[in-house]
Amino acid sequence: MRRTALAAFISISAIAAHGAPRDIPPADNPLAMRVRQEHRYRLSAAIRPLLFWVGARNVGGARIVWRDQDEGRKGYELLLGSDPARAPRRINRWGFVREDAGPSGGVMLGVMNRSEDDSLGQATSRMAQEAKEGRFLFKMIRAQVGPGEARAENTIVMAPTDFTFRQLEDLERYVQASPPPARVRTGRLPEGTRPGLLFATADLVSAGVEAGRAGDAGPALRKVKFTFNASVYDLVLKSWERVSRVKHAGRTHEKLVRMEFESRNLEKGTVERFALLCGTEGALSGVPVFVQYQPKWWFKIEGWLDEDETL
Repeated sequence: MRRTALAAFISISAIAAHGAPRDIPPADNPLAMRVRQEHRYRLSAAIRPLLFWVGARNVGGARIVWRDQDEGRKGYELLLGSDPARAPRRINRWGFVREDAGPSGGVMLGVMNRSEDDSLGQATSRMAQEAKEGRFLFKMIRAQVGPGEARAENTIVMAPTDFTFRQLEDLERYVQASPPPARVRTGRLPEGTRPGLLFATADLVSAGVEAGRAGDAGPALRKVKFTFNASVYDLVLKSWERVSRVKHAGRTHEKLVRMEFESRNLEKGTVERFALLCGTEGALSGVPVFVQYQPKWWFKIEGWLDEDETL
């Protein structure tokens, strides 16, 4: 599934053959990268119709994958989504992103659906309208990152089916049958800009975990820049604290650090927030055991480590 899903987005990225700027080298074949570790999560979600949150457990799943390769290349993958059969109001929200980077440059591949709804009412109305018309919106992106510059290809797909996060292969087949055009965006990057949100998060998590393990007062690294869609963002570690022990669903995790982050779009001024609770020792060192993300004021998700979750 992982190989097929990634192949889907690589084929999608070829929709617009514009050619990368000269200073952005082509990325190495990301399919050759080996999986270093993989963890799965069971999601709960909540919506806020008015003043109060209404939640449901076990509404979807998530997967985080760490990859590496010889010569210093590494990568990350995140897939998460709700299952409309179980989610409140049958909301189908999901996204996929993979980032690979090394000395020769970086590449980011991703897809998301219905990302612009500003309220629960708008989301419900959009779902009803899409179902009536039989046309469902998906956004796809491929970005290449090189020294000082990024180039992103954005594609809008109106599909005949409201594909879920379990149907990447079906979405691939539809897009390959009738490739839509892509819109290209380029941008200059400050020195030290990470090639994506996952790389930026990994660097701050590594600093936070090391501080927790060493008994320091807190991590020295608290802000990094990253690029998405050829724009520049700040990822800021807003808070950090040690957590001795947590219990969830009969499982106990010990010696953790909790970190809260803000992602700031420096062009638009928008802010998104998320939190991670990560292990500091053993096989779970640097691995989130709990994830919290609120993409909209009316919608939030939480995920606990659960290797029994199927995606």
